[in-house]
Order: sequence, then C-alpha cells, then structure tokens
Amino acid sequence: MRIVLLDEDQDTYEVLKDVANLSGSEIIQKTSINEAKEFLQKYHDIDGVVAEKRVRGMPTWEVLSFMRRSEQLKDIPFIVLAEDLTAEEKEFFDYMNVTAILEKPFNPLEVFMDIVEHLRKAKGEDYVKTRLKADEELLKKKLMETVSSQDKTITLKEEKKKGWLSILERFIDFFKHIFR
Repeated sequence: MRIVLLDEDQDTYEVLKDVANLSGSEIIQKTSINEAKEFLQKYHDIDGVVAEKRVRGMPTWEVLSFMRRSEQLKDIPFIVLAEDLTAEEKEFFDYMNVTAILEKPFNPLEVFMDIVEHLRKAKGEDYVKTRLKADEELLKKKLMETVSSQDKTITLKEEKKKGWLSILERFIDFFKHIFR
C-alpha cells in the first residue's frame, strides 16, 4: 500500500514507516497542503491519506475537500491525527466524511486497520490483497528482525518491549485474517 502522510512531525513519520515496512507498504510524507495536492493529482495509486489537522498553519481539510471533488481520489480513505479536538472539530470532520479520527498519541496499527477496512468496503477484498505485499511468513521474519534490531540499538524497558510485541502480534493476526 502507498499512504500519504500530511504532517511535519518526523516522529509520526518514523512510527508509521516502521509499521508500514512490516506489510511491504510505503509512507510518503508531505509537509504542505500544495505539495500534497500536487502529489495526489499526479499519482492515483494511493491507498490512504493520514493528516494532522493543520500543517504549516493551514487546515488539512483542504486536501480532503480536493480529494472528494476528484473522481480518481474520492474513495481514498482520509484519517485525521490530532491532539485536543473540540466537539465542533470532530463534528466538522464527520461532516467531511473522514474515515477515522485518531487522537495523538495514536496506535499506528489502527491507522492501517482503518485504511484496510475502508478499502475492503469501497474496493473489495481482492483489491486489498493485491495492495498488501506481505504474507504471514514475511511478517514473522520482519517482526523478529525488528525486535532483534531494537534490542541491539536501544535497551528498552520490558513494558515497552511487550507493548511493541503486542502491536506487532496484532498486526500479524490482522494479516492472517485478510489472507484467509
């Protein structure tokens, strides 16, 4: 899968990229509204957009509005990541038909599950299977590599290791369900 991240935060990019690598997916970071619009207009093989509510002071719903007016882009899932959303902002995003609103800090696995579920409903199970390039054995191998490399480079607290392992195990279970 190819997912556009509209956010200036490098940490968000790194977290999503790590999880994306487990499924053979790609995260493409854009840091301005115009840059994102130009990219989406040029490339239609995008499977999702994940956006902070504002980038460089500009509201990212402008990109969502742009997408909803385009025949090629209107079915692409759009997920909003934000801190401290007001009830009015949540209502507005619901009105704009965002796929999901995830409050920071967020679980990166939820991003992928929301995108896959939306694509499954909009384009079908076969489409999702063709866009996900991973299989169960590859995921297990990458899981072990990820855990091993984390152990070598950073001494993590046991809770953090368990948290990462839990997320990765859920990711593998999720893919097992898709590839049945």
